[in-house]
Amino acid sequence: MDRKLLLILLLLLVSGTALTLAAYLFGVFAFDLEVAFWLREVENPLFEALVGAVSLLGDGWVPVVPVLAVTFVCVARRRWIEAVFVVATLSAVLLAGVLKVLVGRPRPPLLAISPYDLFPLSNTYAYPSGHVLFFVVFYGFLAYLSWKHLTGRLRWISISVCAALIILIGPSRLILGEHWVSDVMGSYIIGTFWLIILILLYEMVLHRRSRGLEFRGPGEALPED
Repeated sequence: MDRKLLLILLLLLVSGTALTLAAYLFGVFAFDLEVAFWLREVENPLFEALVGAVSLLGDGWVPVVPVLAVTFVCVARRRWIEAVFVVATLSAVLLAGVLKVLVGRPRPPLLAISPYDLFPLSNTYAYPSGHVLFFVVFYGFLAYLSWKHLTGRLRWISISVCAALIILIGPSRLILGEHWVSDVMGSYIIGTFWLIILILLYEMVLHRRSRGLEFRGPGEALPED
């Protein structure tokens, strides 16, 4: 593994662990309250509508829809390895649920939990944001696949849409009053760490598969993935 990448992973792991422990030990931070009070004074109906629409993509069972859609495309194109790893991005939802229960940080006041949440018990807690964590991992991996397998304008359109969703989901959770700012910060850090791990595993599987094909005869080649 490249030393720079290893260093990035180490920094993400250390900072994510430190912030998670701080959220567990100290609860809500002073800057969380300051940002929350500041956001109450900001009113922009158009922007609120935009971030509200983005946030809906992470509500309840909605995240399963794009995951299944991309998986279907991969299967239709016989990209079996990609299909498996796209489904694996749902691990971000499970990771968020486990961390929420372990940390047990309360949500901002006046927040009503949706009865359609995947994990209604864990989602009574704030840290980390399941929306942000899922967006970083799923749309980040989708952007990586787009960069790797698409070409031309379609590649950059796909990457741009994924990047925009990842950037907007954090502020949307704050503006809607669903999370503290440190919830979002921690989710971006943890999500980026998890995304890199998935990409490394994906590349490792591809590498091993390509090495396996090198040892097969011409008539023994496997079909394209």
